[in-house]
Amino acid sequence: EYIVRYLISYRGKGIRVGYVSVQNEPKAVQTWDSCVYTPKEERDFALGYLKPALDRAGLDVKILLWDHNKERVYENAKTYFEGDSEGIWGMGFHWYSGDHFENLQMVSEDYPEKSLIFTEGCVEYSRFDRNNLQQQAEMYAHDMIGNFNHGCRAHIDWNLFLDENGGPNHVGNYCAAPIMLHTKEHTIERQPSYYYIGHFSRYVKPGAVRIGISRYTSEVEACSFLNPDGSLAVILLNREDHPVEVVLRHRTKTSALELAPHTIVTVTDEGEKQ
Repeated sequence: EYIVRYLISYRGKGIRVGYVSVQNEPKAVQTWDSCVYTPKEERDFALGYLKPALDRAGLDVKILLWDHNKERVYENAKTYFEGDSEGIWGMGFHWYSGDHFENLQMVSEDYPEKSLIFTEGCVEYSRFDRNNLQQQAEMYAHDMIGNFNHGCRAHIDWNLFLDENGGPNHVGNYCAAPIMLHTKEHTIERQPSYYYIGHFSRYVKPGAVRIGISRYTSEVEACSFLNPDGSLAVILLNREDHPVEVVLRHRTKTSALELAPHTIVTVTDEGEKQ
C-alpha cells in the first residue's frame, strides 16, 4: 500500500511510473536504506502482495525483481520464474561484480518471455580513478555492448548528473556522472561518457531489435540494431592503445574504416530500409 501511494503521488505530479522493483540490491547488507530478501521472499512479496495492490489501484506498472549484480541473475531467475510468474515482468541488474554476460544469455534463452533491464551502474571514485575520464566512458560502452548482445532490452544510468564532488550523497559514496555540475560557477560539463552513451541513445531508436553480428577479432567490440524505420546502426568500440582496421560487411556492401585508439564509432545504413 505504501508503494501504491508513492506511485499515485508521482502520477499526481504528472509522472507515470511504468516499472518498479521490489528492492534495490536485496542481497547487500549496507548503509543504504534497504532490506535483505531471499529470492523466494522477493517472489512471494511481488506475487502475493505488490501485484494485487497495484491491480486494486488500477496501476499498470510492471514489476522487476533482483535489481542487483549480474553474477546471480540466472540462478535467481530459476526461483523467480518457476510456476505461475505472470505477474513478474522481468529482472533488473547492475554491473558492480563484473561482466557476467553469459548469465544474461542463459536467462534470455530459458525465459524468453521475461525482460532484462540494466537498472543501475556508476563509476565509484572509491574503486576507479576519478580523473581517468576515458576509462569511465569505455566502461559504459563495453558493458552496454555486452549486455545488449546477451539479451538486455534497456539501459538506465544511475546518475544523469552530479555536482563537482560526485554527490550529494548521504553515505559518502561519491561517483562520476555523464554530466557534472559546477555549482559555484553555475555551469555544466559533459564528460566523455555522455558522448559514449549517446552512440546508443541517439542511433538506436525505441523499439529497435538487436541483430546478429560476427567479428574477426576481440580487439573490436560491436553490436548492431535494426530500427523500426528499417535503418541499421552498428556500434564499434576500440579500447586498445593502437588503431584497428575494420571492413564492415552487410550483404553485398562493404565499408573499410580505421578505428583510432580508444574510440567509439557508429555506422548507419539508411538506404535499404529493410
